[in-house]
Amino acid sequence: MFRRDFLKYSAITSASLFYSPLSVRAKDISAPHIVICGAGYAGLSVAKYLKELNHNIRITLIEKNKQFVSCPFSNAYLAEVYDVTLQTLTFDYAKTMKKFGYSFINEEVININRNKKEVSTSTHTLSYDFLILCGGIEYDYNALNLSTKLCEELKQKAPAGLKPPFEHQQLKHMIETFKGGNFIISVPNGNYKCPPAPYERACMIAHYFKTHSIKGKVILLDPREKPAAKSKEFLDVFETLYKEYIDFQGLTHFKTIDFATKKVTVEHFDKDALEYKEKSIPFECANIIPPNKANGLIALASLELTSEGWAKLKEPTFQSSIDDSVYILGDAQGQYPFPKSAQMANSSALQVALEINHTLLNRPFDYRNNSLGNICYSFVSNTQAVSIAHTFTYEPHIKTTSMISPIDEGTALSAKLWYEGLTSTILG
Repeated sequence: MFRRDFLKYSAITSASLFYSPLSVRAKDISAPHIVICGAGYAGLSVAKYLKELNHNIRITLIEKNKQFVSCPFSNAYLAEVYDVTLQTLTFDYAKTMKKFGYSFINEEVININRNKKEVSTSTHTLSYDFLILCGGIEYDYNALNLSTKLCEELKQKAPAGLKPPFEHQQLKHMIETFKGGNFIISVPNGNYKCPPAPYERACMIAHYFKTHSIKGKVILLDPREKPAAKSKEFLDVFETLYKEYIDFQGLTHFKTIDFATKKVTVEHFDKDALEYKEKSIPFECANIIPPNKANGLIALASLELTSEGWAKLKEPTFQSSIDDSVYILGDAQGQYPFPKSAQMANSSALQVALEINHTLLNRPFDYRNNSLGNICYSFVSNTQAVSIAHTFTYEPHIKTTSMISPIDEGTALSAKLWYEGLTSTILG
């Protein structure tokens, strides 16, 4: 029963999951202009849904990258799983714009003037009725309290790997040329993009070592006692499938790194002494993920941030806390207990599209009858995966319920179908 119900839920969590009777098409209203900054999963999703709901809306999508490269499935790319290549993760924006009929500017946003309701790039200044910011996360290397020189060295020699494609290409090269020793992965404190990603990556690297008979060990440094997501499932996999290949070190904080001596310094909680103690760990390669924060578009627009550095919203909406004409979608928001995932971005995008369309029609939008959902898959081997599904309801504040799948081949297949379905839906 559980397996059947879970696969049913999984199959419908691609793009069409959250359509409701409140979604309507408008035909006889003026043509408002909506500018979307950022063409990742959130930006592409909201552009598509807005056009579907209202063909009269003018949409301009601004994106600095020339191609869309998916972060979901990038860990599988690192370990040669499911024949994932950089090419299968990469999509052409031109094809997408042609199919869905919205404008595209391949430039970087350099100014946002909320008083004039204008967005500027190097060659364009656009007026907007609504502005949707979908720029994702930035790395907060300053939070590591290291020198500027060492932070730059970290970026080059121990890439975080949460932003495709170049960081993933760096990691893949590190894995493929690895001869043996310790491969360090450091998980950041606080919220960060895709909570299961470091643990899935550990499994994928361990799978590569195991498959290629490499005498290496992945050492996971985590400030938490247990993994941030799917903790029981990942710990079980670490202890069984990869007992000789993964060493999970909880309650361990990354402090600094020395690339000359090849040592990482950490503070590890000694449960016997009941105190943190400093120690050094030798390494051959390192994947140091710094703390995350909201992207620079939020500061560029002079919008309000939470104390943790995330965009602050006007509950229960995705509007900025200080500007009703500006929406913030995807990983940059910190108001709600939503995982920073592709499906969450897609689900939230539909809700924002529905709300904006209702606003244009002078109709109220009921958030409480348009609940959100999420699903996140993690590969643990070349044939098996585990997933977690979330639903969110307003009671009156957001309540989260979750369900974790078995670790098996069926879930791995579901992951592949989810990825193909979602990318096909928003990219064409």
